[in-house]
Amino acid sequence: MNFGLKLSTLHRCAACLAATLIMAPLLAACGGGSGSGTVPTGNIVLRDQNNYTATSTLTIPQVVTASGADLSICWSTLSTDLLGHPVLPTKDINNVSFLQLLNFTEQQVADALGAGQSFTSHVKNYRDFHTTTASTCTTLSTFTLGKSLPVTPATDYVEAADKKYMLIFSNGTTPGSGSRTMIFLEPSANSAVTSVTAPEGLGILDFQADITTPAAVSAPAVGPWVVDWSLLTLDGLGNEVVFQNIDGLMVGWYDMTLAALQAQVLNYDRIATALYRVAIPKDARTVDLATAATETGEVFPGFTRTGGVWAVGLLCSTCQVPAPIAVSILAPAAN
Repeated sequence: MNFGLKLSTLHRCAACLAATLIMAPLLAACGGGSGSGTVPTGNIVLRDQNNYTATSTLTIPQVVTASGADLSICWSTLSTDLLGHPVLPTKDINNVSFLQLLNFTEQQVADALGAGQSFTSHVKNYRDFHTTTASTCTTLSTFTLGKSLPVTPATDYVEAADKKYMLIFSNGTTPGSGSRTMIFLEPSANSAVTSVTAPEGLGILDFQADITTPAAVSAPAVGPWVVDWSLLTLDGLGNEVVFQNIDGLMVGWYDMTLAALQAQVLNYDRIATALYRVAIPKDARTVDLATAATETGEVFPGFTRTGGVWAVGLLCSTCQVPAPIAVSILAPAAN
């Protein structure tokens, strides 16, 4: 899971997409919940004033190709995702999506993604290709959706003033989740280009997050340690929290200063000295950290480490981009 990223960009709710896809969290929220009137039952209570804040913009590359061509599409050379993390093409790219957008410019797409706004009404055609480990290339005509007809390049990919086209390379096969990189396609009668290569994700996302300004969350020295987010109403981008989308929690200790952690915001999950994870049942609002553990099975021992930074994050693995819904700094009481 990624303890960093956060496309100011995105709400989170792949379930809103389904067949028509586009962006629920590169996209619009399915609906949310409010902490208004709720009485927390945990003793580590996350509130809006404790949540990190973030902004981001997307600069999505474009390639001009022959209009109506059955493009050859490859991701064999892809090595970084939107976070700048390494990508193994045969393992990490499971789906490639083709979108035909009507009356929506490339800038409007990037702006919408950056603001967490839905533009599903502009998606005229959506098809995808589920990859295999045997190949890292395909052609546009192999893209389909269930039993729907595949893309017909001669009619579905043509130069037109009111149409824009896009490819999204993703981890997982659920529409609207796991984006690793993306590119705009521009068909032109003046182009002879018939091949497209997935662009490096590094450099597409410009992300800025603030974890130093929000107030730290008090945590008791002695357990139980029950994290409660029932009072959260907004995620780090200012979007309404969708409690049903929260499916994981991570608590980590970082042997560094808060400023140093801030400087590596996109790598929270990779630089923790100790990291404990726990799955969250659908629509839950609390979790006992006694159920959290490391990848090797070490159970959360309490806030025994000192001198560094403790942080907790609420996760959404099905969101278009796996940005934390919340990240808060913890202030454990002294033993």
